[in-house]
Amino acid sequence: IGKTTICEKLVAMMKQQNYKFDGFYTKEVRGPNGNRIGFDVVLVKNDKKSTLARVEKVINQSQHSKYKVGNYHVFLHDFEAAALSVFDSNTVSKTVSHDILIIDEIGKMELFSQKFRNEVVKSFFETSNRLFIIATIPQMHKIPQHSSLFQKFRTNEKCKIITVNHQNRNNLPEEIFSLIL
Repeated sequence: IGKTTICEKLVAMMKQQNYKFDGFYTKEVRGPNGNRIGFDVVLVKNDKKSTLARVEKVINQSQHSKYKVGNYHVFLHDFEAAALSVFDSNTVSKTVSHDILIIDEIGKMELFSQKFRNEVVKSFFETSNRLFIIATIPQMHKIPQHSSLFQKFRTNEKCKIITVNHQNRNNLPEEIFSLIL
């Protein structure tokens, strides 16, 4: 529906205002014929891309992974190498008034990584230097095996859940940005 697009717009708005932030978003990868063939993780601070997942038909046998979601093979090592770097407390300057972390997304593919899950839990529910975290999560019924984590988001008073839909998605970047100010 547009969660990643909203994150990309927020990144552009924060760059324009010279905010100090870190994080990543998950971007679809399309093949030559326009079909989706996978997903990349893109770091917001330098636009560096790492492979998150690819469909079986575009990878060779040696790249097959035991971590799969549908037809997608998840490249856990590549994902962790990129995504875990955003949780390093040294990546955001302590001299700014806004410490912002963007995580798009906390989903089924990403949660194959226990290290990632641990960092998410630590950032949201334990001691964190972050003042503001913008994260995307799937609808809870889509990944029941992680429902306890998503229930924590829904019941924690520090978390504000905003449902993205066709009616509100164009206004959400400005609405969310106003919460950061």
